[in-house]
Amino acid sequence: MNLGISVLVVACLGAGAVVACGSDEGGGSPAGTGGVATGGAAGAGGSNLGGSGGDAASDAPVGDGSVSKPEPADISFKPVAPIPPGEQLLFNDWNAAPNAVLSMKPDGSGETKIFEAYRVWSMGVSKDASKIAFACGDPLQKEHYGIEIGDAIQHTWVYDGASQTAAVLAWGNINDECHGWSPKNDSLVVCRRRDFTPTGENKTYRIARLSAATGASEWLGIGQDATPTSMELHPQLSADEGTLYYTLIQVAGGKQARSIMKKTLPGGSPAVVRASASGGVLSPDGTRLLFADTAQKSALFSMKLDGSDVVQVATRNGTNATWSPDGKKVAYLWGETQGCSHIEVVLADGSQADTPVRVRDCGSTFVTDLAWVVKP
Repeated sequence: MNLGISVLVVACLGAGAVVACGSDEGGGSPAGTGGVATGGAAGAGGSNLGGSGGDAASDAPVGDGSVSKPEPADISFKPVAPIPPGEQLLFNDWNAAPNAVLSMKPDGSGETKIFEAYRVWSMGVSKDASKIAFACGDPLQKEHYGIEIGDAIQHTWVYDGASQTAAVLAWGNINDECHGWSPKNDSLVVCRRRDFTPTGENKTYRIARLSAATGASEWLGIGQDATPTSMELHPQLSADEGTLYYTLIQVAGGKQARSIMKKTLPGGSPAVVRASASGGVLSPDGTRLLFADTAQKSALFSMKLDGSDVVQVATRNGTNATWSPDGKKVAYLWGETQGCSHIEVVLADGSQADTPVRVRDCGSTFVTDLAWVVKP
């Protein structure tokens, strides 16, 4: 999946910690609602399986030893239809309970419900569209973790298109978002918060890479140097998986500064790719980066990786942007009002920047994530 500009948040400082309280760029959750809600008590579920208690990779849990492993029935999972073959847009509806993941053709026709599950917020689709990783709330999070504010806990699940089944990959006192598959389809990158406390504190968003086979994880990005006033979001891996691109949000004086960063893996130092920018998305051929320019009301632009040849793709403050598989078009969510995000498409060359084609009106749905894929 082209991860896109997913899960855009406002940083709120409470008791010395950064917590998320809604979107600041138009397409996300209104303050106080579920997907990026503030946290509560860690409760009985606060331990990390295998965790060292420090800030090492083992501190990012596969599961939680004091809470039973979630099963598909626990999230009201229900397969409805196979992922259709061919080129398509996959998206979610976060508005209902249980909500759904759906597919439609790029022109908006042929809408098909793929599966239902409890409050799918973030999702990532594998390159061959055979698997969908998604973040799903815990319907019993208060009983399991003592947290009362909605969807503070979000576990990572994987839907297998061939068997039309779902299984949890990582669970515990965590909130996983920004899901994206590696080019090899054998791992996932996520932005993870964890260790929610009774006062609403949590350990800030940090980028983790999860094994798709086991859920074992390691920190990427700035890793253990992350602080309560910094967040890492929107991870993207280069085709050879040797470079990580991501958004760094730094909070000072109640204001945010956003920059798109890159880091050579495993041990390179972070470097700024573009300041005053957010949500970088690599083009299918890996030569361009799509981003929201926060100095220009988060309008969408693209540029070459060296920063040259900047093109305005859309004047909208689009979120969750995703390239078409051939790199000729871009789809994004545009939040006309809170809780109403239309799906719009423009040509990537900038010739439709002011005249997007709306392929799906929000209607009664609340779309929060989007992918443009081809299923063989």
